[in-house]
Amino acid sequence: MDYSAISPTAKLVAHFRQCSDVPLAGEIARRIGAADAVRAMLDGGDVAPGVLKWMAPLTEARYRSVAREIRAAGVRQVVELASGFTFRGAVLAGPRLRYVETDLPALHAQRAELRAELERDAAIVASPELVFAAADASSASAIAGLGDHLIPGAPVAVVHEGLLQYFSMAEKREVARGVGELLARFGGVWITPDFESLGDPLFARWTDPQFRVIGAFLTDSTRRHLPDAAFPSRDAVAPFFAELGFDLAVRPQIDHPAALSSAAATGATADELAALQASRRIWILRRAE
Repeated sequence: MDYSAISPTAKLVAHFRQCSDVPLAGEIARRIGAADAVRAMLDGGDVAPGVLKWMAPLTEARYRSVAREIRAAGVRQVVELASGFTFRGAVLAGPRLRYVETDLPALHAQRAELRAELERDAAIVASPELVFAAADASSASAIAGLGDHLIPGAPVAVVHEGLLQYFSMAEKREVARGVGELLARFGGVWITPDFESLGDPLFARWTDPQFRVIGAFLTDSTRRHLPDAAFPSRDAVAPFFAELGFDLAVRPQIDHPAALSSAAATGATADELAALQASRRIWILRRAE
């Protein structure tokens, strides 16, 4: 297959995630040519150790924290917005959990082809509870329309990672409106690590030469400048969503830094992991009563 049109940001995340033992991470990175895409992004060079030691544990922690909170929510079904190439649904879907993975139409079509490939090669098990759907996550009506794929009367977890940090405040409100409609219809919870703030150490790292190259690439390929879309501070997140009708709880993404498989693979130090643990958060939102 030719995956040349796959979103470069999805390939970047897949490249970092393959440093971990996240299910399917290495298999998917290999099939979509993630390493070659990242080398091209870096003018033929490899990712610097200092960048890898931060970004690989970051992407692993993000993936694992979302999965952890899905389990904690105890829901019967999940909708994932802008799924990219995590293929989390292929791991979690089964008789007790329906999982709806979504992305924009062009990427959705390529994901569907990759899914067929993985099922053909027995890398994943086909399941009627794994649903792939095309959806524009910036549209409230498109998000609300995903309810057509869900089981009536069963609470849902709406999740996404690596999405909202690209969205303006107006676009964040649009997403909240769509998620709110889904939760009003089914009940459940909204789970995301995507509420970045300007005080976060992640933005301080863009001064590193290779981080600056990656940051410039992300800005060019997405036509979005991440700091422009960030909250002014972490304290601004709860009031923003309270005005939109949500109660919000926050938890660390990382409970046990040493448990991150990518830490050992990349040589991340205890101090680096402690800084990552202090930085990374995941938010759990419910409709206010």
